[in-house]
Amino acid sequence: MTLLLAASVSAQDQTQAFRFSQYYPIGTARFQAMGGAFGAVGGDFTAASQNPAGLGLYRGSEFTITPSFTINNSTSHYLGNTSRDNVNNFSIGNLGLVSSYKTGRNDGLIGTTFSFGYNALNNFHSTTLIQGINENSSLLDNFAWHANNSSSLDIFYEELAHTAALLPFDTVAGTYWHDLEPDETIGYEGYGEEQRRIVDRKGYVGEYVASAAMNFGHKLYVGGTFGLHAVRFYEDVYHNETDVDDLSPVFDSFRFGEYNSTRGYGYVFKIGMIYKPIHMLRIGASFHAPVLYKLTDDKFTDLFTYWDTNTGWEDGYESSGLFSKEYTLRTPYRASLSAAVVVGKFGLISAEYEYVDYSSAKMDSPGYDFVDENIAISQDFGAAHNVKAGAELRVSSTYFRAGMQYYMNPFTDDRNGSEIMVYSGGIGFRGNPVFVDLSYSLTTRSALYGLYQHSPEFEDGFERSLNDYNRSNLMLTLGYKF
Repeated sequence: MTLLLAASVSAQDQTQAFRFSQYYPIGTARFQAMGGAFGAVGGDFTAASQNPAGLGLYRGSEFTITPSFTINNSTSHYLGNTSRDNVNNFSIGNLGLVSSYKTGRNDGLIGTTFSFGYNALNNFHSTTLIQGINENSSLLDNFAWHANNSSSLDIFYEELAHTAALLPFDTVAGTYWHDLEPDETIGYEGYGEEQRRIVDRKGYVGEYVASAAMNFGHKLYVGGTFGLHAVRFYEDVYHNETDVDDLSPVFDSFRFGEYNSTRGYGYVFKIGMIYKPIHMLRIGASFHAPVLYKLTDDKFTDLFTYWDTNTGWEDGYESSGLFSKEYTLRTPYRASLSAAVVVGKFGLISAEYEYVDYSSAKMDSPGYDFVDENIAISQDFGAAHNVKAGAELRVSSTYFRAGMQYYMNPFTDDRNGSEIMVYSGGIGFRGNPVFVDLSYSLTTRSALYGLYQHSPEFEDGFERSLNDYNRSNLMLTLGYKF
């Protein structure tokens, strides 16, 4: 089973496993401007979440805070119609304190560094509008198909539609049906309703870090991080279908709402090293153990129904009620290799490679073993090879930066997603004791979104939208050295 072959909500569990396993670290403006290629660079608080050995390159102490402003734009292509939507949000990319201590020695252990603070790892804010005139199907087909091929009605979907009189049961034929289906006896050809869906998402993954690093002879740097992850995710889906041309003799419209939220926490250990074989070359490596999450999902659905006035039927409202489930998630481990070339006091060039196998994520709970979901995870996702590159040019006390990030499509079926590209640049001003960094980044990606499955056919039995997403992120880091 692939995610493409699911209704909008079917593959929720494996989607959750992927959602909280994929990170796009935000951190400081310098980190973001240089494309996040900091595994071998160091000297930045974001190293605590990427390669903690980079903290060992600090020669002093500092405090940083990074406000972040994001503009999320989406464009959907559905049933020959193009729709656009956007949402903005303000967040904190980083808040951190670094303290460095020197031993006074010229060889061996030269210094130790400790850091405490917060780095943002993912931002879920987005809103997507999908709309068009559907001549072939309805979300009610999905409900009817599942109702007629299951031993019981799902309380979130089919049972809700049945209770709201949108999915009557034909006692003679022994099947469920709906009023948008063609009816030759009255000359109604069926469908032709306007569909409008809004998918509104909010939330984040943030990491609170406690890190330590050591500097050995200005040649070898090693470090470790204990990270505590906080997860908040909210998704509201509003699906409207309206008989705009008054084709149906009884049906006017309905609005189906689905509300999902996830909250929880996790913990992780990270280690890393940076080695300088010669003064101008730095080689880095890091390993992130799997994050162990404890999560709680809340879910409910509701349905508003509206009938033509000539029917005399009363409009209605039904709700599934709120249901919760608790479970654990183990994300994949992450490993990276990096290198940086430092050109004296003129600047540097850096690159980083990251490996993540998303198929190794696992879900579990005391009362349910997630066997089917874990099989789906292993089948729907694969290994990803991500690449980052960045450069920094110094002109006196001013720094000019640019970077790029490539995140490989992790889906085994390429239609479910695409690679993600991030283009970035920025400028920094270094004073004593204050410094300021500014960055801008543009993230682009595409995704195939399945609204619902209306029949068992592999290709033609799906209604799906091709969505393009662009995210602009403006960041400002304020730092104080002491």
